[in-house]
Amino acid sequence: MRKRPIILILSVLFLFFQVSGLEAARFTIKPLVTSKWQTDSNFFKAETGEREVYTYLLQPGIDLGFETAKTNISLHYTLNAYYYDDQDTVPAGQQKADANDYIGHTAAFKSRYRVFDRLLVGLDDSYSKTRDAAQSDDLSNNVDRDKFTINRLSPMLFYDFGPKFTAGLRYRNTETNYSKGTKEDSSEHRGIFDLIYHLTRAETLDLEYQHWVRGYDKTTSDYTSDQVSLIFKKQFQYTILEVGGGYHQRDFNDPGLDDIDTMAYRVTVRFQNPPAPETRPKSWLNLSAEMNFNDQGVGDSYYKTHRLSLNVGHIFLEKIKVDAKGTYQRADYERTTGLTPSGATELREDDTYTVSLGVGYIFTDWLTFLASVGYESRDSNLQGYDYHNKSVMATLDLSHDLGGR
Repeated sequence: MRKRPIILILSVLFLFFQVSGLEAARFTIKPLVTSKWQTDSNFFKAETGEREVYTYLLQPGIDLGFETAKTNISLHYTLNAYYYDDQDTVPAGQQKADANDYIGHTAAFKSRYRVFDRLLVGLDDSYSKTRDAAQSDDLSNNVDRDKFTINRLSPMLFYDFGPKFTAGLRYRNTETNYSKGTKEDSSEHRGIFDLIYHLTRAETLDLEYQHWVRGYDKTTSDYTSDQVSLIFKKQFQYTILEVGGGYHQRDFNDPGLDDIDTMAYRVTVRFQNPPAPETRPKSWLNLSAEMNFNDQGVGDSYYKTHRLSLNVGHIFLEKIKVDAKGTYQRADYERTTGLTPSGATELREDDTYTVSLGVGYIFTDWLTFLASVGYESRDSNLQGYDYHNKSVMATLDLSHDLGGR
């Protein structure tokens, strides 16, 4: 599976887009440095034999931006140097925490070009080298620490049919590659079509259809998914409301696996004051609730997920930042079974909770310190999947815009 250097894509787009009006262009050059220390009481998220581990992260990076009347291009990159240190005696036969040390990368490229008044084209590309299983699937329930790379490439175009209708077509290719053959690699090809009706300048109704095929390189069955949704979106002065629901059908290539289907929904509320995206918010709230299948299911491990998340925060006295987060996820597995504590065989069901509270201080517009405490717990009906983890984290963020204009 090929890797696509984002710098090459950036160069091609600069040649493809006939960039004009450079005299009115706006440039962003923002160096970034994040340093973080964290302690976890149960680093490996084990049911028994908890081990405390310190995590040290050094994360230098940069944000680049270029904007004209017709063109908007941005590139975000960080190098992520992770180091781990055991605080408990490592039991015989178990791996030391520092065996997980690694240098990761995160990059995100985004471009939009207004070809003419009614046609907008774009290209997004993101790349990550990580041990964070959540990067492989928004609805991940995995706690493994296998290292992998994931690349998502998505060209798109949107065409306005007058003031009321917009049609959008997107393609997304996702390549997931694990190191040392720890898990199966996979490749996904997804097409997304949107027919958007503009009820008012602030309200839209979107009929969205998605079709995708995911293939694995070993024993996990390939599958085809089809999902249709109706999505209502409304923009208020400080709040964006999005409500959508539909139907998801997934068919497996392996004839021994039953096909699965579900009703799917997603509701999000995003509040920010002041509303301008380029302005540091003083107050914010992000609330989402959704239900769907997970997409990354190595070993045919698929489940229906109900997920609720909340993030709320405020900056007091222009300097003191308070931020609280919480999530709840219910995973009902379709075919994964195991033994309960009483010895019965059942389908796996997990309830996972996470909460955190952070308090920080904004020294300047470019330097912020944040300290936080967190708790994470999983309650499963099967043996071997429960865990509890307490964490404490301290983070220092530095970012400064050097853009000249």
